[in-house]
Amino acid sequence: MVAADLPIGDRIRHYRGGHRQDAVAGLAGISPDYLSQIERGLKVPSLPILYALAQELGVPDTALLSEQAPPEEESADTAEAAVGRALLGYGPARSAETVTAAVLRDRVEAAWRSWQTSGRRFTEAAESLPSLVADVEHALRAARAGTDAVERRAVLRAAADLYCLLRSYLRRTGRVDLATLAADRAMRAAEDADDPLRIAAAQWNLGHVLLAAGQPADAEELALRAAEQVAVARIPDVERTAVGGGCASARRGRGCGAAAPLVGGSGPVA
Repeated sequence: MVAADLPIGDRIRHYRGGHRQDAVAGLAGISPDYLSQIERGLKVPSLPILYALAQELGVPDTALLSEQAPPEEESADTAEAAVGRALLGYGPARSAETVTAAVLRDRVEAAWRSWQTSGRRFTEAAESLPSLVADVEHALRAARAGTDAVERRAVLRAAADLYCLLRSYLRRTGRVDLATLAADRAMRAAEDADDPLRIAAAQWNLGHVLLAAGQPADAEELALRAAEQVAVARIPDVERTAVGGGCASARRGRGCGAAAPLVGGSGPVA
C-alpha cells in the first residue's frame, strides 16, 4: 500500500520494489546516481524522465504524481480490480517482451468463445482477462511506438475486440465505470485501426453503455450510425449482414440490443 501523501521519490522507490536501481535507471535513460537522488528527494525529475520511469516501472505516470492513494488499495484479489489496474496502465515494464498480434488474436478469440459458450464463463473470464488486458495494453504501447504498420493494425484490431468483450463482462459484474472505459478504448482502437467493421461494432458496444446510463435516444443514434457506416463500407457480405442485423433493431425502435455484430471471428459483441 502506498500512502496518499508519499513524495515522488518514495513512490518511485516503492514501485521499483526488488528491481535493481541501476537496471531501472539504465532502461529509463538516466544514470543510477540521478535515480538515487530522485528517490532520496534531492532531485525532481522532469516530465519526460518521470514518464520514462513510469513506463519502466509498469505504472501510469499519474501513480507517481497523484496526491490520491493509488488504485492498488482497492481489493486487488478480484478480477475486476486487476482488469481496472491493467486498463489504467499497471502492467509489464516497457522493456518487457511484448506478445505478438497473432498470439493476442488467438487468446482474444478463445476468451470470446468461452464467454459465449461456457457454463463457467464468469469464472473463466476472471481467470483469463486480467493478464490478457495487461498484455494487450503493453502490446499497444509498443506497437504505437514502433514502425511496423501491419503489426500495429493487427494489435489494434485484437484490442478493439477484447475491449468489446470487456465492456460486456464488466457491466455484468457491476463495474459500470470500467465498462464505460472499455467501450471508449474499443472505439479508439477501432478508429486507430481504420477498420469499418470494428468501428461499427464499437459504436454498437458504446450504445449499450448509454442504454445502461439511461440514454436510449443517444444509444439509438449510435446504432443507426453504425448501420449506416456498414452499409457504405467495403465489408464482406457475411460480416455486413451480421453487423447490420445487430443494429437494425434500432430502426424498429428497439434500441441496439436485439442482436450483435461479429468481430474478427470472435463472435457477437454482446
